[in-house]
Amino acid sequence: MSLARTRLSEKDRRFIIGRSGGCCNKCKARIFIDNEFGEQARLGDDAHIWAYSPGGPRADVPGAPADPNDRQNIILLCKICHAEVDAQPQKFTPDVLTTMREDHYLWADERLGQHVVHKPRFHYILYLNLIRLDMYAVANSIAPPPIDLGAAQSFDDLGIGAGRLMSAYTQILNSEDMYAHQISPDSRIDDLQIGQYCFIDQVNFRTVAIGKRHPPEAAWKRGESLIYRDYGDWRLICLIDPRWITTSTGGVVLTSGRSPFCGVMRVNQIDGDARKVITSPLFLAQA
Repeated sequence: MSLARTRLSEKDRRFIIGRSGGCCNKCKARIFIDNEFGEQARLGDDAHIWAYSPGGPRADVPGAPADPNDRQNIILLCKICHAEVDAQPQKFTPDVLTTMREDHYLWADERLGQHVVHKPRFHYILYLNLIRLDMYAVANSIAPPPIDLGAAQSFDDLGIGAGRLMSAYTQILNSEDMYAHQISPDSRIDDLQIGQYCFIDQVNFRTVAIGKRHPPEAAWKRGESLIYRDYGDWRLICLIDPRWITTSTGGVVLTSGRSPFCGVMRVNQIDGDARKVITSPLFLAQA
């Protein structure tokens, strides 16, 4: 009878994903994807450099760690690259794969803006997109609060649990290190990259008719359910999904007008001709 294969620890798994920027260490493809319906998919593997099992790829190469699940023996690969690497062990030796991983870690640091943010203490969270924040947490080794969301698809679905969830996330965001490209009021935004996480220092945003519309895509096409701010001759636009406005008070604040926000957003699209950067906020807060 064969022994059950042990799993990579959650701590090491989060470390590897965070250092990789959530991307394949070989081709740079995103490992985690989602869509407008909130559906998520993981398109990669925690691949072993020296095979976990005897007889596997590179298993007979000297230098393997005593614990095959040691994080130094793991490289994050998309499924296509994983298959290629394991099918060609003479080409992809442990030295080649280790160098590939370390080079990728440097690339992730420089390309994706993975720098510790000098953030304020958040006083009140107005918007909390749980789907995108969970993906960010996985990619940056942040443990989400141990709260069962059940089948909830919005804050309205959480009922009395909404306040507890918001309190738990506020504590985590205030205590955990945050990794993102930091944008100050006088920053340039024309050099941002698609897929980059950005932390916006608290500054006044223009808010446009954000209401409880489902789904939000039609409102975005009308230029509604968003907030924006101009940085020089470029405009930073944040698309708001009303499902994740945290309270009725937040809904009042996120109406037409101006309000001060800080928060983290993910760059989804860059329109160089129109000089627009389109983002999805993970959360918006007041400092």
